[in-house]
Amino acid sequence: MIRPTGFFRNKTNTLIKLGQQLVERFDGEVPHTLDELVTLPGFGRKTANVVLGNAFGIPGITVDTHFGRLARRWRWTESTDPVKVEHEVGALFPKKDWTILSHRVIWHGRRVCHARKPACGACAIARLCPSYGEGPTDPVVAAKLVKTPEQVAETV
Repeated sequence: MIRPTGFFRNKTNTLIKLGQQLVERFDGEVPHTLDELVTLPGFGRKTANVVLGNAFGIPGITVDTHFGRLARRWRWTESTDPVKVEHEVGALFPKKDWTILSHRVIWHGRRVCHARKPACGACAIARLCPSYGEGPTDPVVAAKLVKTPEQVAETV
């Protein structure tokens, strides 16, 4: 299961260490706090926020490259530091919406609002976007840039 994800040897070692630490330090239970999660092998703030939001219903903002790029494109922040982005964007939205916001922004960044050539002409939120026009605005041209869910799954 791990081999196709790349760097499988490192990931395997990390998973083994993660399992060992969960047993030794947390009695086999996944911790419910950001501070504890980030002490585990393979965990940073991004992964910790994903686990907290999806496994435990504790809202968090997951700042990956897509989220950070779109947050800057949409003028929610100017920061490139993920922790600053997390805090600045968090101040703009109710806490209860943070987890689903993260999923939706990341999904939009993977499918439509690409780094080099966003599909502006095929974007559902184009009329709200301060960066409209960075990519092709012609709907036919832009539609060809939109990735299907299957194409996105291949790149994750």
